Amino acid sequence: MQNITDFLSQFIMKYGTDIVWILLIFFAGRILLRLIIKKLVRIVDDGDDEHDSDQEKRAKTIGSLIMTIGNFVIYTIVMIMFLALFGVDVTPILAGVGVIGLAIGFGAQSLVKDFMTGLFILLENQYNVGDRVSIDGSEGNILKITIRSTVLKDKDEKIHYMPNGSIKKVINHSQKIRSEFKKKK
Repeated sequence: MQNITDFLSQFIMKYGTDIVWILLIFFAGRILLRLIIKKLVRIVDDGDDEHDSDQEKRAKTIGSLIMTIGNFVIYTIVMIMFLALFGVDVTPILAGVGVIGLAIGFGAQSLVKDFMTGLFILLENQYNVGDRVSIDGSEGNILKITIRSTVLKDKDEKIHYMPNGSIKKVINHSQKIRSEFKKKK
């Protein structure tokens, strides 16, 4: 029992301050990420809580995307900091991850296609969470959009998971005709 107590006290004296700093960075990063997303959504809020405008839907969709990517970055940085703290040389790990990432990129072309298509769906504002759409013959409301897939709930309460790279045709029943199309008529 004395050995365990001695080990813990030495461990805390050696690593305690660094562990506290890493945890502070972790929690500060998470809080900052949430504040940024809330601010983004609040900027476009029109005050009508019963109906989400297209801008509000887009802000929520992009906020969800930023949250996913931000969490991945935060967890990765904290993991690397912990490994470095305990004496693990992270340089070969980072180089190995880069090479593995390149190999996966070539091997998982459909995943890359899903990612790129999802990025363009978001950038072009084709549809947002809550929109009523028809995607390749399936009609319903968008529940979730990620970089990799779109989740649709149809009138029978069935959930459709569609990889973004396989989406060929989208009809958005919720978007109003944009002013540039009205001017051409």
